[in-house]
Amino acid sequence: MPEQSNPTDSTRPSVRGCYARFVRHVDLSTQILIALALGIFSGLFAGELCAPLAIVGDAFVGLLRMTVLPYILVTLVVSLGRLRLRSSRRLALIGGTVLLGLWASCLAVVWVMPTSFPEWSVGSFFSTALIEAPEPLNVLAYFIPANIFESLSNNQVPAVVLFGICCGLALSKSRNRTIVLNQLDVAADVLLRISKFITRLAPVGIFAIAASTAGTVSVAEVGRLQAYLVAYTAGAVFLGFVVLPLLVTTLTPLTYRQVLFVVKEPMLTAFATGKLIIVLPMLIENTERLFETQVKIDGKDESPAIDLLYGTAYPFPHVGKLLSMLFIPFAAWFLGAPIEPSNYPGFLLSGLFSFFGGPIVAIPFLLDQMQLPHDMFQLFLVSGVYGERLGDAVGAMHLCVLTLISIFGFNRLLRFQLWGLVKYALVVCVFGIIILVGVRLVLYRVISMADNKYDVIERMQLLEQPVENIVIIQPRPNPEPLRDGESLLQRIRRRGVIRVGYNEDKLPFAYFNHRRTLVGYDVEMAHSLARDLGVTLELVRFDRATLVQQLDADHFDIVMSGLVGTLERAQAMAHTESYMDVNLALVTRDFRCNDFRTLKRISALDDLRIGFVDLSRGFVNRIETALPDATLVEIADNRDFFNGNHPDLDALLISAESGAAFTLMYPRFEVIIPNELKASLPLFYAVGNRDAQMRDFLEYWVGLRQKDGTAQDYYDHWVLGKTNGENEPRWSILRDYLGWIH
Repeated sequence: MPEQSNPTDSTRPSVRGCYARFVRHVDLSTQILIALALGIFSGLFAGELCAPLAIVGDAFVGLLRMTVLPYILVTLVVSLGRLRLRSSRRLALIGGTVLLGLWASCLAVVWVMPTSFPEWSVGSFFSTALIEAPEPLNVLAYFIPANIFESLSNNQVPAVVLFGICCGLALSKSRNRTIVLNQLDVAADVLLRISKFITRLAPVGIFAIAASTAGTVSVAEVGRLQAYLVAYTAGAVFLGFVVLPLLVTTLTPLTYRQVLFVVKEPMLTAFATGKLIIVLPMLIENTERLFETQVKIDGKDESPAIDLLYGTAYPFPHVGKLLSMLFIPFAAWFLGAPIEPSNYPGFLLSGLFSFFGGPIVAIPFLLDQMQLPHDMFQLFLVSGVYGERLGDAVGAMHLCVLTLISIFGFNRLLRFQLWGLVKYALVVCVFGIIILVGVRLVLYRVISMADNKYDVIERMQLLEQPVENIVIIQPRPNPEPLRDGESLLQRIRRRGVIRVGYNEDKLPFAYFNHRRTLVGYDVEMAHSLARDLGVTLELVRFDRATLVQQLDADHFDIVMSGLVGTLERAQAMAHTESYMDVNLALVTRDFRCNDFRTLKRISALDDLRIGFVDLSRGFVNRIETALPDATLVEIADNRDFFNGNHPDLDALLISAESGAAFTLMYPRFEVIIPNELKASLPLFYAVGNRDAQMRDFLEYWVGLRQKDGTAQDYYDHWVLGKTNGENEPRWSILRDYLGWIH
């Protein structure tokens, strides 16, 4: 019987062989692009199951970063060591001029792009940024290499670069520099070989990074950033593919295709990894290959300039990083208080210098400088999943353009032709107008307006399951009067009911939501107290003008409704120690907010009338002393001011916590805390019948709830607007469409 032939290893194609042929015939940029697409699809398909792949991605990034800083240090010393001091000065002058031009183009985009944001008004929850002073920037620690080994281990690139520049300049004056330079050349070559080997693993590493990121990023969080992400993407595309590369083709003999030859692989890698530093060896290698194979420059000065320019340019803010300054105008727009045009020059200048410390330092600094809530920084961190990667891709183009123009300028080969410059300006303007109009149309017609903050405050519910309760609108005395010698706590246990006074004009401490359910911080605390006592809850409305009389008439056992401590109340009723200190603030129409930023501006206002509700006479006297020409008017309710029932009032004195909650419902208003008028208002719980036993019990109970974190959870939810719900699994095709996993 004839023996059947089986395919052998020599005839059957192996997976390894197919992959090897694929790698040989497909360039690295295409491999990276395919890996990126497959990673994103895998993340969307499997969701959080791809999270463990982050380990592979982190390992890949770590390997790439392993040689980068040593390579930068060595090449800087070699490049500057070979140059004459005169040439170094000239190269620094040319590179610095080009860098300033690139910065100017980016800052112009940051200034113009916010004009595409649609007009809208919205309030915001209270933020500690209103009362906290900005932290000073420690610039010296970032730029001065007091310990070069510490700078290397902490990845402090500017300090390492400064050390390299100093060594290179000193070496350029040494008579025996050739001996050292030859050794450093060998070291640079070794480091570059290691980097090239690791770069071959880029498709694997980028697939892992893309899959883990796409599988874990929160779609809901990204939804809040739609306007910023659209504007940032448009600005990045405009700078990265129009302004910067066309500037090279205008000033040099290079073509657009030759510029892309240098940056396409580094841009894709930087976008996939979010680490610009790891593509520096790729940029250097591609630029050297460009001048070796496609562009010839007479002279020998261009080669050392490549290593030198990339190494020295990296520590300076690139346009992709500076473009994230756009988040500040977005945050102001998002909160309903756009930045005034007159404030942009100062904002852009301070932003440029603050970005030497990176976005993590710059964004909080700028939020404080522009008096925006510091909590917006958390939203910026969410955008980093996408924005940082796109910014680093544009950063690769920035470094390439800076280097190419500087090399041609160093060799006196730049072209300044009038028609070419005019054509460049026209093309940039046309594309800029198209992008601005396109972004505006997208934001108007496609993108939903982030969060409807009015719905947020109106739809808030109690965090915990409420106890059995009734809300009494028409107050009346307790149907079970106190017996002789009986305390409030004893009656509460006897009846199985605790009566708590409230006033719905105290957002966010007590108010009615859209379901006409009484909610708020103190209402939540009242439910918690009733739950701990094992009793039901009766919520009885009080009026501020008759609060003392209602307490004396036994309408309620205690009052829990954001009650402000005053000397008058201290004499008229028993109460606990302060359970929370709130901050005195002013609320005014958003278009007038700049008039109330400082005491000097407020004093300059004519016929100033300020309303107040439920404040101690001492606080009112302090304001009258600070503003002797102002008239303070007491009104019955805060809502009367917000509803326009007091058109004669210019502002309202109120706690910042309450004022911020009101601005969510009335977005045409804004909260301001002038530095010269900072003061704290104590809140307490009042106790009926001057019952010392009930007061002591209530104080002890509040202390327990503060120590076990319950009070902080309620504060985060009702005052700061944070949610405590457990994170649900990210949407994925595998779980939510196919239903294969649960």
